[in-house]
Amino acid sequence: MLRGYILLGWVLIIMPFICLGAHLEREQANLLNDFQFLQKEKGSGEEIGEWMSAKVPGEVITDLVRAGKIAHPYYDLNSKNALWVNNYDWLYRTEFSQPLEPEERLWILFRGIDYQSQVRLNGKKIFDHTGMFSYIWVEGTELASKGEMNQVEVELTGLGNIHFSKVSPLDIISSEQKRRKLTKTQMSFGWDFAPRLIGAGIWDKVELFKTGPVAIKELGIRTKNSGEVELEFELDSTRVGQGSIKIELLPENFGDKKPVFIQSFPINITPGKSGHNLKFQISNPKLWWSWDLGEPNVYRLKMEIMIEAKLSDRVEESFGFREISWEQNPDSQEGWNWVLKLNGKRIFMRGANWVPPEALFGQLSEDRYENLIQMARTANINIFRIWGGGNREQEVFYELADKAGIMLWQEFPFACIFTLNYPSDEGFLNLVEQEVSEIVRATRNHPSVILYSGGNEFDVKRNKKLVERMRSAVKRADPSRRFIPASPAEGDSHNWLVWHQRGNLEDYFSDPHALMSEFGLQAFPALETLEKYMAPELRWPIGKAHIHHNLGQNKMMKYLSAIPHPETLEGYIIASQKMQAYYYQRAIEHWRIRKYRYSGTLFWQFNEPWPSICWSVIDYELNPKLSYERIKDSYNPLLVSADLELRRWSPGENFSTQLYLVNDYHQKFSDLKISAYINGNLIASFSAELEPDSVLKLGTINTQLPLESPLTLELFVKKDGKVLSKNYYELEIYDPKPAGRTAHKLYLVYKQLFWGEEKEKK
Repeated sequence: MLRGYILLGWVLIIMPFICLGAHLEREQANLLNDFQFLQKEKGSGEEIGEWMSAKVPGEVITDLVRAGKIAHPYYDLNSKNALWVNNYDWLYRTEFSQPLEPEERLWILFRGIDYQSQVRLNGKKIFDHTGMFSYIWVEGTELASKGEMNQVEVELTGLGNIHFSKVSPLDIISSEQKRRKLTKTQMSFGWDFAPRLIGAGIWDKVELFKTGPVAIKELGIRTKNSGEVELEFELDSTRVGQGSIKIELLPENFGDKKPVFIQSFPINITPGKSGHNLKFQISNPKLWWSWDLGEPNVYRLKMEIMIEAKLSDRVEESFGFREISWEQNPDSQEGWNWVLKLNGKRIFMRGANWVPPEALFGQLSEDRYENLIQMARTANINIFRIWGGGNREQEVFYELADKAGIMLWQEFPFACIFTLNYPSDEGFLNLVEQEVSEIVRATRNHPSVILYSGGNEFDVKRNKKLVERMRSAVKRADPSRRFIPASPAEGDSHNWLVWHQRGNLEDYFSDPHALMSEFGLQAFPALETLEKYMAPELRWPIGKAHIHHNLGQNKMMKYLSAIPHPETLEGYIIASQKMQAYYYQRAIEHWRIRKYRYSGTLFWQFNEPWPSICWSVIDYELNPKLSYERIKDSYNPLLVSADLELRRWSPGENFSTQLYLVNDYHQKFSDLKISAYINGNLIASFSAELEPDSVLKLGTINTQLPLESPLTLELFVKKDGKVLSKNYYELEIYDPKPAGRTAHKLYLVYKQLFWGEEKEKK
C-alpha cells in the first residue's frame, strides 16, 4: 500500500508543519539515512563497542560488513565466520521530528522485522513482536515529543538467545528443530543452494506518517471482469460523526492516465477500529492478462476520507481486473485440476521457482528485482512459484510482476520438515495465523498473484492443524484465490529422481502427475563469478570451497561423465552447463507437446541468493547459463520441437525424429514455413497452419547424418520471412541410464513417508 504521506526509511529529518486541509499535499522524505545500531550482550543487555551506521531495509550481517567488523560472507569460506551474530542482541535507533497539531495523529508502520523484537518510542515500550512477515501498525501520538526530536529504538533478540520448548523427543537429533518453530525465512538456516546466515533486522520498509482523526488501515480490493469493484477496509478513528469516502480510479500503465471513475460515498464514523465494505461499478474495464495472452493492464485506486470537509487520510493501491479458474486435467482419473484459466482462456504454465535474490536482505535493491523480472520475461516465463523456504518479497517485486504480466504462486514460510511435525500448540498456531494473514493482505491486491500454497515438502496429513489454520486465514483475508495445503500435495510433482537419485530423462517422461512444479540439475556459474568469489588457490582442483558453495560433487560427476570435457575448471563449467541445458530443454518440451495432460512446468530454479553452484539458470552476478538460452526457445509460446530419442547420435548413421508445433497463443497462425538444418545444411521443409492454443504433429525428418562432428539440429519457424521461433539441439549429448526400479521405489516410499504423497497411480 502506497500512502501519500511522509515515508521514512528511518531518516533524521526536520519536517515543516503541513496543514490538514482539503488540498493537503504530503511530500515523500528521503529514505534509508542516519540509522545506527549497537551490539548487546545476551541476557545482561550490556552494550558492546560503539554505535555504527546502519541501513534500513536491511539486517545485522550486512551492516557489520559495511562497518568493517566481519568479512563479506559470500566470499570463499567466510560465511562460517558470521555464525556468531545470532548469539547477540542488537539495538537499532534513529531520531525524527514530526510536529503535530490538534487532532493530528502520528503513525509508524513496520513492513517487516526479523524476528523477535521490542520497539520503543522516547524510551517507552510500544510493542513486543515475534515473526518476520507481519505489517506492524504503531500509533505514537501520545508518546511523541511535541515539536521536539523523537527517538525510536528497535531491540532485536538473537535467535541463539531464544528458548524453544521441545515438540518431540526427536528434537535433540534433528537440525530442523529450531527453524520449524519459527515463521522466518527457512533457507537462512542453510540450504543446498544457500549459506547458513541467521541474521536479524528491519528487513522491509518503515513508514512514518501523520493523519487526521480518522486513519485508513487495511485496504483490500476484489474485482469482477464485469467492472464490479468491492473494497474492504478498516478505519481507526478518535472521532464520531458523518464523513465521506472519495474514490478515484485511473489507469496506471496504459491509456491516457485520466480517471475513469470518481465518486464520493457517505460513511458513518465511530470511535476505535471499524470494518467497512464498499461496492461500485465501472464500465468496460481493461482486463489484466499475462504477457503472452494480452496486456497486463493495471489500475490505481485512490481513496480519501473526509470529515467535516477536511482531508483526514488517503491511500493508494494498484490492482487489476482478472478472473482465475482451474479445470480438471483431461483423462485425470484422480480428479487433478491444474488446468489454469485466465479470464476464461486456458494457459500453459511456463514457469520457474523463485528463491530470495539475496541471502543478505540488506543488499537487496529494486534494480536487482527489476533485472531479474526482465530476464524472466525475456526467457518467456509466465509464472513464478515463490518457494516456501524463502520470503514474502518486498512490495516492489509484486508491482514489477503485475506490470510485466508474470503470474505468481505465493507460498507461506514452511519448508522441508521431513521426519518431524510442526508444533501444534495454540501459541504457535496463532502466530502462523497472524503471519499468513499478513502475507495475504500484503499481496492480495496484486493481479499477478493467482494461488496460495501452505509451503514446500511437508506432510499435510501429519500437520493437519497447521494446514487448517493457514486455510482459514486465507479464506478470511482473501476468499477469491485458491489455496493448496503444500507443494507437492494435489497432483503436482517434485521429481528428484533426476539429480538426487541420479536418474535420467526417462524418469521425467514416466511421471504421471499433472504439473511439474520442481525438477532440475546443477550447473557451475560463469567463470568470472567463481573468480570473483573464490580465491585463486581455492578454485582448482574441486574442493571444500566448491562444496561450501553448494556443489553436489558426486552427483555432478555422474552427469559430467556423459560429456567429454577437459579436467579443468573451464571444462567443468562448460560440460555442466551443457548437461543442465539438455535436461531442461528435453523435459520442458516433452511436457509441452503433451499439454494439457500436463498443465505446466516450473523448473528448479530461476535465480540464486548468493554465489552458488546450484540449479539456477542465472548466477548470482546475473550471468545467464546456457540453460537460460535454451529455455528462451523451449518456453517460446510458439514452439517448434523435435521429439528426439534418448540416445547419443553418431556421425554417418541414419537419423529420424518427429517434429511438433505448439501454440500457446490464442490466435491462429497461417502460412508458417518450417525448416530443419543439420550442421547448417537444409534437410527438410514444411508448411503449416496452427490453430489457437493447440499442438500440431508436423511431420518426420529422415536423413543420414554427416560424417563430421559435432552434430547439431536447428529448427526455424518463419512467417513472411520473419523468424517467429527457433530451436537448437546437440545430437551427441548422451543421456545416462535411468535411476532404476530400486531407486525409483525407494524414492516413492520416501515421498510417501515424508511428504505424505499418495502412492503412484498405475
